[in-house]
Amino acid sequence: ALQSIPPLTIGAIRLTIGSCLLRLYMGRNPAHQVRWGPHLIGSFALLGIVGYLVGVGCSYYGLRLTTVTNAALLNAAAPVSLALLSFIFLRERLSTRALAGIVLSVIGVGIIITRGSLDVVAHSQYNLGDLILLATQVSWGVYTIYGRHLMLSISPLAATTYTYVAGAGWLIIASLILEWGQWNPADTSLSSWIAIAYQTVFGTFAHFWFYDAVSTLGPSRAGIFLNLVPVMAIGIAYFFLHETITLPHLIGGAVVISGIVVATRR
Repeated sequence: ALQSIPPLTIGAIRLTIGSCLLRLYMGRNPAHQVRWGPHLIGSFALLGIVGYLVGVGCSYYGLRLTTVTNAALLNAAAPVSLALLSFIFLRERLSTRALAGIVLSVIGVGIIITRGSLDVVAHSQYNLGDLILLATQVSWGVYTIYGRHLMLSISPLAATTYTYVAGAGWLIIASLILEWGQWNPADTSLSSWIAIAYQTVFGTFAHFWFYDAVSTLGPSRAGIFLNLVPVMAIGIAYFFLHETITLPHLIGGAVVISGIVVATRR
């Protein structure tokens, strides 16, 4: 999709259509009713920023500046970052094993970002896309944890739907300000439209299902299943985008995943 559509514009299209799909799916079921007030509106506005303006919109910027393989391996640290943020904001207890896993994962992420070279550290030659993706991980962690708090009073579907509406609004404003005149729909390839359609339909309901899992299992346990993302993404990038998997990828990925295994093992 990024080959012919600007990043924030992709996010705006995806969340605008996704908001409509979720609203239709929610219907008039009384289980998803909300009691509107300034605090709730502010909560949705905040979640729209951290979850979708930053978490989704900026992730497209990061992906444009790095490879799918790098993005997938960096996302492998998401479960551990969720556990750490849960400890900070929700006071969830972190065991010695979890702390060891966090340290291992941070080391693995460092190997990926520095490409296994001390010269990158010495000369600050970091890939900007990798750093942006790390920042979006933290933002997505805040979104997940604050959303858990919000779902004490409303359903996961209502939380996702109205956060999508807020996120769509923020992304439309940002794309109009930063990307005005950069996109011509007539020049957009069919493959880009197919990618947008896939992300809009399946990505939208994946966000709802993930929030549902967070509500049921908690952020830390739900985050464990994000471990499936890098495995599939690296395979797809290798076979369909012909991306090269280097030794630092293998070593860094192995260290990240070993940290996850240590942190989540019961």
